[in-house]
Amino acid sequence: MDSNIGKKLDGRYEITELIGVGGMADVYKAQDVMENRPVAVKILKPEFSGDEEFLRRFRNESKAIAVLSHPNIVKIYDVGFTDEIQFIVMEYIDGITLKEFIEQQGVLKWKDALHFITQILRALQHAHDKGIVHRDIKPQNIMLFTDGSIKVMDFGIARFSRIDGKTLSDKAIGSVHYISPEQAQGEMTDERSDIYSVGVMLYEMLTGRKPFDGDTAVNVALKHMQETAVPPREIMPAIPEALEEIVIHAMEKQPAQRYQSAAEMIRDIDTFKLNQSVVFGYKNGVSPVSDNGGFYPVNNNNVTRKPPIDEYDDEDEYYDDDEEYDDEDYDDEDDDDDYEEDTKKRSYVVPILLAVTVAVVIVAACIIGWTVINAFSKDGTTSIHTSTVMLPNFVGENIVRVQQDWDDKLQLDLVNEYNTEYEEGIIFWQSQAVGKSVKEGTTITLKVSKGQRTAIIPDVSGSEAAVAESGLNAANFNVVLRSMWDDNIPEGIVIGTEPAAGTEFIEGGNVTIYVSKGPLNNNVKVPNVVGLTQEKAMTILKENKLTVSVKEMPHDGDKGKVIDQTPEADKWLEKDSEVTIFVSTGETPDVSLTIKVPMPEGLHGAYSIEIYKNGNVIGTQSISNAETVAGAEVYIDIKGKKTETLTISIRNEETGKSVNYAVFNVDYDKKSAELNGSLNKDGLLAITPTTTAASTTESDTQSTSQSSEEPQQTETPQVTEAPQPSEEPQQSDVPSAETPDNGAAPAAY
Repeated sequence: MDSNIGKKLDGRYEITELIGVGGMADVYKAQDVMENRPVAVKILKPEFSGDEEFLRRFRNESKAIAVLSHPNIVKIYDVGFTDEIQFIVMEYIDGITLKEFIEQQGVLKWKDALHFITQILRALQHAHDKGIVHRDIKPQNIMLFTDGSIKVMDFGIARFSRIDGKTLSDKAIGSVHYISPEQAQGEMTDERSDIYSVGVMLYEMLTGRKPFDGDTAVNVALKHMQETAVPPREIMPAIPEALEEIVIHAMEKQPAQRYQSAAEMIRDIDTFKLNQSVVFGYKNGVSPVSDNGGFYPVNNNNVTRKPPIDEYDDEDEYYDDDEEYDDEDYDDEDDDDDYEEDTKKRSYVVPILLAVTVAVVIVAACIIGWTVINAFSKDGTTSIHTSTVMLPNFVGENIVRVQQDWDDKLQLDLVNEYNTEYEEGIIFWQSQAVGKSVKEGTTITLKVSKGQRTAIIPDVSGSEAAVAESGLNAANFNVVLRSMWDDNIPEGIVIGTEPAAGTEFIEGGNVTIYVSKGPLNNNVKVPNVVGLTQEKAMTILKENKLTVSVKEMPHDGDKGKVIDQTPEADKWLEKDSEVTIFVSTGETPDVSLTIKVPMPEGLHGAYSIEIYKNGNVIGTQSISNAETVAGAEVYIDIKGKKTETLTISIRNEETGKSVNYAVFNVDYDKKSAELNGSLNKDGLLAITPTTTAASTTESDTQSTSQSSEEPQQTETPQVTEAPQPSEEPQQSDVPSAETPDNGAAPAAY
């Protein structure tokens, strides 16, 4: 058991189970007893607690996450650093990873892919604004909730980009399938490295495969550095061309040619959502710049993007403030400058005076105009805005809240449109760029979602598949074709739709058309499932359109496996017929039998009958104050499995001595006992070996008998005492076959 489970850290985090294992730390689920909530606790592994490099990385992670607060980033609640244990307490995420979702879906619809990517980019932009680069963006580090929201986690190798100069130990860290070329080379990385990883994830979502793969991590890393990925549309032609451009631009080999920020990539995605036919020009090696609004890209040849300020470290210096120059080197040039300056002063005096005069006139006109407007306003007041405001990102906000907060600062021009990505009342576009400074009172156009447009699904049942698909496409629905057997509808004719005809459904939603494959033969061949596990046998039978009945059967070994079936294999049955499989329990129960033992004549007094198996007493039956007569019998109860040999001994209770009397070969499966021979009062009673019927105590078992063998004279055995558990064997008083006692029974009997 894990030694950390059951611990209570800091007196409040009670660890309950291990939920994840990492290279340097393990993640546990715990209960915060103070807040009464589940949390995730990441604990540094003991073998790394003495490694200063690992401790630095672990502390950096906690510092990095602690400054982040965003709905798409996992929250950190607490940290703890002691000599014995170092841990981080985080939000407990109950969901699946984006990797698991991609593996389930294979290829994602572009709308779903952009829904996830946009959230990831928003989370990264928040982190980048704080100076934090993730450096390990991959689907395994993205948690997905059932409502479609995501959270980015595991900033384990993040660092403050403005503090550190290079990645840890100058080595590339992170999943090699999503690593940026500069990170693979061990070079300096910044926010644009995360952009590359996002581009790789988007590529994988849209195509169902990674852009680069190989037998080893080194091979994959080299492909990231040297090769160009196959264009997404060559794999999936249905991908819009503009979306392919976004992927290609995010995955540029050179950081300077990529998106320079997550916000920049989001703007292109929003532009694409509004107009899928937009052309960005990234395929041609041109990096378009945005217009003043920042939303509509324009092709502008020979335009290069300026790197963001954060691209350079604070410590980088491009000139020395203390550098001194020799004035003597520039004496001649200074003389020329003085001459030119004097010339400019003489020639520009008149224009300057004229400009000042015009400026005074304009200012006076503005004052007069303001006075007139104020005088003729309806309420006698005016609202001249002189201050400026910086525009926030209105996209994703509720229009009611925006109106409450901004109606007194901006003129909001609202345009209501249907939108498949945003709920009703949510802003999905704004006319001015985020972060732009404008004067108060500026008119800003906001597009507000009216929700998703709906339509009635037409009835296409009875139509040919192609006709039905065309009709649903005309009604603005996406069509998914499914085939199924139907005994009453001809092949190629539509059976129905899901959702059903007449249902009000979202335009652009997927409507499944079920097309008949014609009648199915009702007879199926029974497969052989003997020897298979119960689960495998049931699966095969159900796949063959048969129902299953399971019965357990006592059987030694093969527990959980099918040991018999009915009907037998290769028999033809109607579909949905029942097949019974008999599954082994792994062992058989003991069989209880009663055997009949013939007794010698003339036994009297107190005696007991003992049953020996392998020298050990397994049963005793006492008889007192009785005397046997000719043909007397004793019934003895026994229990066991398979076959065994039992020795019957008679013990004199007065003397404590015993003598072996008879030997039985018992077959519990056949429920029979074979008598080999016994001693009589004269020393030996020759009894022909026979199989005596043994009755069973089980109500559902019938006794069976075996034919008697030909009579054989038993050899005269030497009379010996039965072995005793606590004392040495003693010589019996019963005379041997060679020394009969004139036919008289021993005194003990």
